[in-house]
Amino acid sequence: MGGAVKVYGVAASPFVATVLLCLEEVGADYELLPLDMAAREQRTEPYLSRNPFGKIPALEDGELTIFESRAISRYVLRKYGGTGATDLLRASSLEESAMVDVWMEVEAHQYQPAIANIVRQCVILPFIGGARDQAVVDEYVGKLEKVLDVYEARLSSSPYLAGDFFSLADLVHFGFTYCLVAGTEYATLLESRASVMAWWGRIMTRPAVRKVAPLIHLGLKLSSPA
Repeated sequence: MGGAVKVYGVAASPFVATVLLCLEEVGADYELLPLDMAAREQRTEPYLSRNPFGKIPALEDGELTIFESRAISRYVLRKYGGTGATDLLRASSLEESAMVDVWMEVEAHQYQPAIANIVRQCVILPFIGGARDQAVVDEYVGKLEKVLDVYEARLSSSPYLAGDFFSLADLVHFGFTYCLVAGTEYATLLESRASVMAWWGRIMTRPAVRKVAPLIHLGLKLSSPA
């Protein structure tokens, strides 16, 4: 494993899962180095030298160390991705890459803030011994519904968010969406929107997703496998 990319974090993290999916999609050799999150290992040295904000994941590739899951994902795809199925950034087309960027921004600023708060309340807090605040859940369910209505309109005319091709814009949705579907009672938010649910089904058929999903499932002890 000496030449493998090193990923620091835990696979149960949606952010780490995004990086692992990118590595799997392009067939890169990698090693996942877990941290003791309960002991807050991510907040101590030597990990803080990898990410001074004490968040996961971080990646080491030779002399390069980087953090932030989206930056890591882009780096992995630029270095190890190729053409066709592994060109998840669509770098060969200015128009297609622009659409990938658009929907990655939508995910970061519209989708994730809503869905992450639901997952934190319904999955993460109970996992670490806390209790959900249903008022917070209800607030963010309402916000997610509005975002998903936009997704439904988009996906009714396009199989994937950026166009007729699978891209990083789709992949970055996986971690939190999987937690929502497999670990909460709110899978109906997707199921009630036919085009969104069909899109999710296409994502779930990818070999990389089939390999990484069980790691989230086992890490968080979700209620049922997807």
